[in-house]
Amino acid sequence: MFTEDRYTEYDTWAWLYNQTMGPEYGKNQAKPVETLLLSHLGSEAKLLDLCCGTGHLTQQLIEKGYQVTGFDGSEKMLNYAKQNAPNGEFVLGDARKLDLPQEFDGVVSSSASLNHILSLEDLHKVFENVYTALRENGLFLFDINHPEQMKKWWQGKIVEGEIKNRYAWMLVPSYNGEENSGDFTITLFQEPNRKNFSVLSLIKKTLYKLLSWNRLIGFRVRLLANFAEWEKDWLRSQMVYKVKGHNLESIKSTLESVGFIDVNVKTIDGNQNVDSNHSAYFICRKPEKK
Repeated sequence: MFTEDRYTEYDTWAWLYNQTMGPEYGKNQAKPVETLLLSHLGSEAKLLDLCCGTGHLTQQLIEKGYQVTGFDGSEKMLNYAKQNAPNGEFVLGDARKLDLPQEFDGVVSSSASLNHILSLEDLHKVFENVYTALRENGLFLFDINHPEQMKKWWQGKIVEGEIKNRYAWMLVPSYNGEENSGDFTITLFQEPNRKNFSVLSLIKKTLYKLLSWNRLIGFRVRLLANFAEWEKDWLRSQMVYKVKGHNLESIKSTLESVGFIDVNVKTIDGNQNVDSNHSAYFICRKPEKK
């Protein structure tokens, strides 16, 4: 979502993300954003949703009464965001070149978006731009996947996926511990237009619907792993996105070098014990001028 030559890649993901992960991730981020950020801001605070994607979190913030600007590098993601949050203001651009006035009381970047920044140098640029956009005493909250967590969970196996009426998808994350880098692959299956009714197709769709229940996730994962064999005529496409597992101490040092103070690292539940089971949530503050 960040460099001009990568915008198109995220544009390709926009439709699927808006249908699937976007709404779910928006719901998952509601509690930590409320606890770690909003509870420390006034009711009329002005917020920046950095790397807002399809705008589901943006809309939640607007519904709470905040003035919200969404910022993202994918034009198609923002097109969906404008539909999902029609009262929001949206800006298309590169987070490393973010140039917004000093008018925000809080900045939030959710769903591990900053893992898509592939170097500490570029992450430093993003932090500098956020610092500039914040008012004095403004707060910056973001979550990020870290090396210990990625090493444990990013094992090249299906971790998410669904089977819908006309399409199916699955997400497979992989991690290279030696390079602290990884990627996640989105595989999309789309049913071709059929001219003739098929009893077998109807039976399969009924089965897929049954296996899509959350309580049967194990069956669904096994089916997705073999979906190409089940539906050989469905159109299959893949999208691969690279990410970086930044060291938590390096992130903290980079934030402090920019000028942020009161840098805290917590879990989604607000605990300070960030281990291999949890993403890390950073919350920090821009100080007042002396």
